[in-house]
Amino acid sequence: MDIEQLNINYGIAGQLRFVKGDGGFPFILISNRSATALISLYAGQVLSFKPTGEGEDLLFLSQKAYYDAGKAIRGGIPICWPWFGPDPKDLNRPSHGFVRNSLWAVSGTQAVSEFETKVKLRFLETEQSESFWQQPFSLDLEISVGNTLTLELTTRNTGNQVFSITQALHAYLLIGDINQMRILGLDGTGYTDNLDSYTQKLQMGAVTVTGEVERIYADVKNELIIDDSAFNRQISITSSRNKTAVVWNPWTTKSEKLPDLENDGYQRFICVETGNVVADVVEIPPGNEYSLLTNFRISRN
Repeated sequence: MDIEQLNINYGIAGQLRFVKGDGGFPFILISNRSATALISLYAGQVLSFKPTGEGEDLLFLSQKAYYDAGKAIRGGIPICWPWFGPDPKDLNRPSHGFVRNSLWAVSGTQAVSEFETKVKLRFLETEQSESFWQQPFSLDLEISVGNTLTLELTTRNTGNQVFSITQALHAYLLIGDINQMRILGLDGTGYTDNLDSYTQKLQMGAVTVTGEVERIYADVKNELIIDDSAFNRQISITSSRNKTAVVWNPWTTKSEKLPDLENDGYQRFICVETGNVVADVVEIPPGNEYSLLTNFRISRN
């Protein structure tokens, strides 16, 4: 993609410009009166969001992240689509789908005001993606950068047969210390413990992390809160059109096996993912669409 042409077509003076980022991928830099943000066109991935006056970013981004075609970027908000987790048909297709490993196109930008900027991205089908997924579709992501960060992922069925998807917005949220972090809003919620033979369990009280965790919560509320006492802040996650949320941290158990993550990186993030996962399968009839939305807001304790 030509950076100069992107700036001519979609740049916004004083708010949005395109630059050559890590790995040579086109990045979008946003700076308005509310916040700054960084978005990679590779993977359609928000890498950074920092409200004005905040000392710390909303998002964790590994210092050892890969910026190579075909590989996922460790951090920010990767998009898992059209399946979450391993290939459901065991056809050796990429884990978490294929859109997080591909370039997206810009379909629009807008300065809503001096306080809010919007970016619209579209995933374009390629010969490779068609080999992974034979259903005709269009996939759009709208990102709103203001005093909060909002992502809306819309899937359209452009074919003549119904298809089903699972999906997630895999947010890596930056925290000061994993040992001082609590997730509020899941008390009394049932979950699948993927690390304990997929046993069904019930959350009692706030979620705390003292080891590797990989849980899928069902029938969740539309607001969850990360209480981050080390940074003296709370991160509110509101969502719509999802019944599930995923909580993940690799701890030392897996961190040492992830070459694109610092050994102590697990101490500085928690993944709380808005999604339609496992039983929360989305079925989209021909000519219909489905939008998954999530919003992140930082407040001070």
